[in-house]
Amino acid sequence: MLKFNYQIKKKAKDKGDYRITKHGQMAEFSLRELNRNIEQIRKQAKEMEANAKLQEALADNIRRANPDLMAYMKKLTPKKRHALIMLAIQENKARQFKDQEKEAKSILRTITNEDKEVRKQLKL
Repeated sequence: MLKFNYQIKKKAKDKGDYRITKHGQMAEFSLRELNRNIEQIRKQAKEMEANAKLQEALADNIRRANPDLMAYMKKLTPKKRHALIMLAIQENKARQFKDQEKEAKSILRTITNEDKEVRKQLKL
């Protein structure tokens, strides 16, 4: 693990606002910023854990609701099973990107129209 030396660069009334210099890898931060980062990472880790549990529960529901599909999947070779899963994933991603493209184009039309209206009103 890398070792760093820390020095107070600038004091403040509240120690949480002290500016700190990190030597060994130059970085400047306050204890408050560091604590915010720690809390944010903790929150993200909890969210990822909850999302993982949710996804596994959804997968279990699909397995239970589709025993015939599970029986079919078990008959496939690992390579064919993997290919089938990858196909489903790619088709889903393509749909998501198409939806995002439509949304982006809609926003672009709105902003372009607004730009035209602003220029028209301000005679620019």
